[in-house]
Amino acid sequence: MTIKVAAVQAAPVWMDAQGTLDNTIALIEEAGQKDVKLIAFGEVWLPGYPFTIWLQPPMVAMDVVMQHRMNAITTDGPEMRAVQNAAARAGTWVMLGFAERDRGSIYCSQALIDDQGTLVMTRRKLRPTHMERTVWGEGPVTDIKIVDTPFGKVGGLCCWENIQPLNRQGMYQLGEQIHVACWPSFGMFKGMMDAYALSAEANTNESASYALQGGCFVLSANSIITEESLDAITMGNEDLRQMVHPGGGAAAVFAPNGYRLTEPLDEFSDGLAIGEIDLAMIEGAKVFADPAGHYYRPDVARHVLDAFAGPAAANPPAEPPLAVVPNTMDAAE
Repeated sequence: MTIKVAAVQAAPVWMDAQGTLDNTIALIEEAGQKDVKLIAFGEVWLPGYPFTIWLQPPMVAMDVVMQHRMNAITTDGPEMRAVQNAAARAGTWVMLGFAERDRGSIYCSQALIDDQGTLVMTRRKLRPTHMERTVWGEGPVTDIKIVDTPFGKVGGLCCWENIQPLNRQGMYQLGEQIHVACWPSFGMFKGMMDAYALSAEANTNESASYALQGGCFVLSANSIITEESLDAITMGNEDLRQMVHPGGGAAAVFAPNGYRLTEPLDEFSDGLAIGEIDLAMIEGAKVFADPAGHYYRPDVARHVLDAFAGPAAANPPAEPPLAVVPNTMDAAE
């Protein structure tokens, strides 16, 4: 069965939940009109990614941090219900990236809504990256999860969660077939070689790698920085404007062999990267390498984790044991 899926590349109304909600509904309606079965939005699409935290010390950026907090939404609030209603009208599944408020804390979250408008899954980013820890709390380990849908097993991770080997392996073990990789805009530090890890090239490569390694489809969704939002992002600091650039869009859909299924969109333009996918392609990929099956070595994972225990394996033993598990796996493995 072939279906259409779409990765969003668009600009939120930065730090404005209601304005971004209107854009969200319009994009879901467009997806429904184009017979898209699953549409995916980027990291904290609603109300937008707080880029300023990478440019200013936390206390200097506090105005933006507070705007982000005040525009975060709840899973049972009117904004989420509006997205659910839009999904039902369009007959389209939606993976939404959003800033989630839970009492006094904010989280970088994803929500999966079905084509009947039911909120079927929410999850939180397990470990916010670097400066993000000044804004968001951590998600629980149980937020490695997938949902069994009529068109395949769907899961998602936010930004650099996608580069963590254990996160990936956990999703592969759950049988993930369609993965949503939520990213922010790649307009930060554009052209600076020492910031390559924050570039469109690096993170698009990560999405393709995830697809190839897991033998699954990947929807790589992200946002755009607009010229109008630059003053607010940089807090009017002309020096900081050299580090933030308009555009930064790089939405794509990748096949289980790592190949890109969609043509690049103009990085400055809102749009949907729409790809046609067929789960039968996964069978071809898994013939050669199934990281959760015939190509999986749980004994190696246990050996590495047991032998090099510690927060960052700062002091691994000079001569790690040759084997911490039997040489042969038992029948259950």
